[in-house]
Amino acid sequence: MDKANIASVDRSIIDIFTRSLQIASKNPSYIPFVLKTISTQKKASKVRSAFEENGLHVPPFLIYSITNKCNLKCKGCYAETHNSITNNQMSPERKISVLEEARELGIGVVLLAGGEPLIEKDILTITKDFPEIIFPLFTNGLLIDEEIIRSLKTQKNVIPVVSLEGDKEMTDDRRGDGVFKKVSSALSLLKSNRIFYGVSITISRSNFDLIINEEFIKDLVENGCILFFLVEYVPVEQGTEEQEITQEQREKLKKITDEFSKKFLALFIAFPGSEEEFGGCLAAGRGFLHISAHGDVEPCPFSPFSDSNLNKLTLKEALKSELLLKIRENNNMLTEVSSGCALWKNRDWVESLTSKK
Repeated sequence: MDKANIASVDRSIIDIFTRSLQIASKNPSYIPFVLKTISTQKKASKVRSAFEENGLHVPPFLIYSITNKCNLKCKGCYAETHNSITNNQMSPERKISVLEEARELGIGVVLLAGGEPLIEKDILTITKDFPEIIFPLFTNGLLIDEEIIRSLKTQKNVIPVVSLEGDKEMTDDRRGDGVFKKVSSALSLLKSNRIFYGVSITISRSNFDLIINEEFIKDLVENGCILFFLVEYVPVEQGTEEQEITQEQREKLKKITDEFSKKFLALFIAFPGSEEEFGGCLAAGRGFLHISAHGDVEPCPFSPFSDSNLNKLTLKEALKSELLLKIRENNNMLTEVSSGCALWKNRDWVESLTSKK
């Protein structure tokens, strides 16, 4: 990855936290935390730059699936689809040491995913020991209770990101009867305790018009949401290709999220659409990589191929992966603007790289 792109990604991270200062005006108790975070993220960037100078590219953030277990069975779930891949699970001790290694390498943001991360009972005990790292915690929201709230109050670096599909009908259709009501209760609990939170919405053709509706977004912002992850549906389940959004909708999504960013005190991240400004797909370590619950180091959650496992290697050693390097060297193949998730579209090619020595 060239220096210009590295600098661009690093600047965007700092810009996000600088924007967060404005958002913190909703709850001034967050302002000192955001100021400290900006300083910490700049220091992390310098650490990564030092490694870059010595020939090791370190991405600024990780997606870390700490468990494959989940208390829901959602339609079209990529994690469930890919769970047929079997390797030894990482031990609790190894899961923690991976975070220690990430911190030493200057990785400042770790997205906690699953499965359902809150099934891991000690996860908020673990994150407490890493105040330098920002942890967006992707959760279905069903396990958020008073005990979780007490932990979140003491850890502003952990940002719950609750999954929604849209309204009650859409959410319950994909996630199960009664889920929307439970999620709504969780969001109310977060708001009443003045905890900043986000939502993750998988955008498909079915819910597209609702999600880009200004009133829908406004209601969430007024109910305390400050972060929106808008993730395009990837048809990992055969027979669901018709739910992938069209190119016209993709272009409209980019335009509308830019407008929302100016209109609301909230952050909007469209995936993979927002990667376009960085020259395409940021997976395989260009901007991020994925660590599975088995310890496999993968280009992306939607691209479950690996030649490195953290049960056998350190994270530093795994970053030298030939698979990741080959993908980065051929980034021109991964054009997001015309095909949605480029790694998914090119999965046969990605898989073929794991067999080439």
